[in-house]
Amino acid sequence: MVQGEIIDIKTNYYNKLLYKMKSFKMKGYSTWNDIMKNKKITDIQDPIIEMEIDKYEFENMYKEIVCELQGNDEYLESYVDYYFTTNPTKSYVLSFKGEKEKTEFYDIGLKNKSVLSLTEIHEGEETNEKRKM
Repeated sequence: MVQGEIIDIKTNYYNKLLYKMKSFKMKGYSTWNDIMKNKKITDIQDPIIEMEIDKYEFENMYKEIVCELQGNDEYLESYVDYYFTTNPTKSYVLSFKGEKEKTEFYDIGLKNKSVLSLTEIHEGEETNEKRKM
């Protein structure tokens, strides 16, 4: 074998390995597309008002966040299951697993500048209250 052939073989092997890594999906975990196709899930807990809202409305409000939950890498954080669990009393609702996961979910939006910070939300509420007086 010539040196050039060895390099070609290594490059070909590396490209195949890289392709497999890109198409990697963790088994048993849901992507956002899976949730949208799931007819059993109709509502999702909003991270700010903490009430359940229709999943289509949720997707519209947080599209810049949920677009990142497509399982595009081997990290659990790229799957819906990292942040949400099925509500034990309402099986049609996805609720945040806890405060940590809710904060991490919202932080994706803050990083993307697609949601307001809690300070900005609070300031907006104060402004509205002053206008009413």
